[in-house]
Amino acid sequence: MSFLRRLFPSFRSSPRKPVGRALSALAVAAALGVLVWLGWSGMGIREEMRVAEQRGMRIAELRGTFAYLEEWLSMSARLAALSGEPRWIARYNQAGPKLTATLAEALTLATPEVGAALAETTGEASRGLVAMERAAFAQAASGNRAGAKSLLDGPEFAYLEAAYATGIEAFGEELQTLAAARAKALNARAWMETLGLGLSALFLVAAAFATRGHSRLRLALARTEAVARTDALTDLPNRRRLYEQLGAMLAGVGGGCGGVALLLLDLDRFKVVNDVHGHSAGDQLLQLVAVRLRAVARTGNLIARLSGDEFALLAPLDLSGQPDLANEAAAQLARRIISTLGQPFNLPNGAAVRIGVSIGVALAPSEHGGADALVHRADVALYRAKAEGRGRFCFFESGMDAHIQARASLEGDLRQAVADDAIVPYFQPLVRMDGERVIGFEMLARWPHPVRGMVSPAEFIPVAEDIGLIGAMTDRLLRRACHVAATWPPDILLACNISPLQLRDRELPAMVRSALEASGLSPHRLELEITESALVGDLDLARELLSELKALGVRLALDDFGTGYSSLRQLQKLPFDKLKIDAGFVGTMATNAENRKIVAAVVGLGHSLGLVTVAEGVEEPETAALLRDLGCDVGQGWLFGRLGPAEMASMVLRQPPTGNRPEATPSQILAFSPVR
Repeated sequence: MSFLRRLFPSFRSSPRKPVGRALSALAVAAALGVLVWLGWSGMGIREEMRVAEQRGMRIAELRGTFAYLEEWLSMSARLAALSGEPRWIARYNQAGPKLTATLAEALTLATPEVGAALAETTGEASRGLVAMERAAFAQAASGNRAGAKSLLDGPEFAYLEAAYATGIEAFGEELQTLAAARAKALNARAWMETLGLGLSALFLVAAAFATRGHSRLRLALARTEAVARTDALTDLPNRRRLYEQLGAMLAGVGGGCGGVALLLLDLDRFKVVNDVHGHSAGDQLLQLVAVRLRAVARTGNLIARLSGDEFALLAPLDLSGQPDLANEAAAQLARRIISTLGQPFNLPNGAAVRIGVSIGVALAPSEHGGADALVHRADVALYRAKAEGRGRFCFFESGMDAHIQARASLEGDLRQAVADDAIVPYFQPLVRMDGERVIGFEMLARWPHPVRGMVSPAEFIPVAEDIGLIGAMTDRLLRRACHVAATWPPDILLACNISPLQLRDRELPAMVRSALEASGLSPHRLELEITESALVGDLDLARELLSELKALGVRLALDDFGTGYSSLRQLQKLPFDKLKIDAGFVGTMATNAENRKIVAAVVGLGHSLGLVTVAEGVEEPETAALLRDLGCDVGQGWLFGRLGPAEMASMVLRQPPTGNRPEATPSQILAFSPVR
């Protein structure tokens, strides 16, 4: 009690009854207890706020590290695949453990549910990416850089990259959400304790501590937000900040008194700097580029680094009621950037390098359609600028987007055509060179479109491969062709092409078996043609699938031989029955001595290996005579018969075996070069 009197003089001097004094003492003791509790609690809140601040900043740093390491991995993988050099594989192997360690640290900041979600969304994609990248390394190491590039540019790899990036981005957002939720909870707790300050003047001291802690939390959150919107390497705003600013500026555009210019920048010859001087020098160059861009920018401009060597500049345009000035203002800005970045850069290692920049420009409100639309248009313009020779700028024009729309339209039509069986089999004769007797037909896909006319296979087959339709389309065509061939004499063969992508599909033998069983065609009458490019990928898998096909009884032909992919080792180990000589050599052998020597060498090679040789593209009698002299077994080309539908093949089979077969009527035959 004496302690309370010394601490609270009013309690000591007030004449109270025993019960009143006891109640007063209890009230004072309760107030002191609340004060002590608030003091202890305030210390806990400050510690939790400090932890929340560190957690939030670390989360932002980890997100930036994710982006950097993912870019490091992707760039190293592509450089390794394109060059086959061990140093890029080494850099790739360095980045992998760092990314794993960063991910492990991020998981310690996440809840078990968030961690499980990350494993579910990115685990499979990550393993798939690593497997495909290492497969590409193996191909590049064996000298097959084209195959490695094809593997990394393919739709499967792009899908896995997108799935992995989506999972990582979602994981980062979940971490950010957790940090924000924690900060919000701490904020609410601080405010609840602040309300207790009204109980007593003594609580003002505790309130001061709580307010100071709350301010620190807000400052920490502000710092975290700043880090999340900043590129770690150049200290420029990143893509997220660009989109936020672009959205805000577009919201204020209108009335003819203002506009927005978006310039997308792509550095020219930056890869050369990385290759010659190393990635450290490349990073230093990017920092120097950022410095120069800051010097070029005017007040109110926003410069951002998007990724790799891509930057963006967002500039408001004060048109003063003259919208026609927008192009000139943006053009002047683009010229200043090109001039500035065209000057030599002195790197810290003493090297002087000269790069350049290509720029795509899109304007609002003349091209206003939202932030995504404006960025897309600037990107299309950038593509055009690079295609025109780099080191220049290009404004977006409506016609530039036509090829994108045309591609989308073609994809839609092709999907419908495959579903409707509108892709039809056409046939071209295969003729014995020693007597010009038809021994079979090659089936080639044709697409008679009601609006586009006859669509070239060179146009629609790559699209079918890109969008994953090639398997279904080949299955349908093979079934129809086998049914047609089953009506031919039993000694007439059917040859069909197999896409390189299908030689990576383990279901290929089952598809062929099903087509043969459904049509009743004898397996030995079916010949599958495999292009040399199909052997670029997984050779072990290709050998396994070809062996399964051979076990079915079908024949195998190596198509387009001489285009540079095959080796004698492959010819010896793979179960081919025929060798088809590429039309590029055959068509000019009568006038080109070098090509004539190549054809002679291939014919001799085929015979030495016990393979039947087939010459494609035979269009002139002189070419046929040369092939007979060389001992070529089979010919194919316009000289012996053009491409036509099933009825045309039946008509050819009914004709007598002569050296010059009569032409069919235009309605029966498609005067179309046999291009796949």
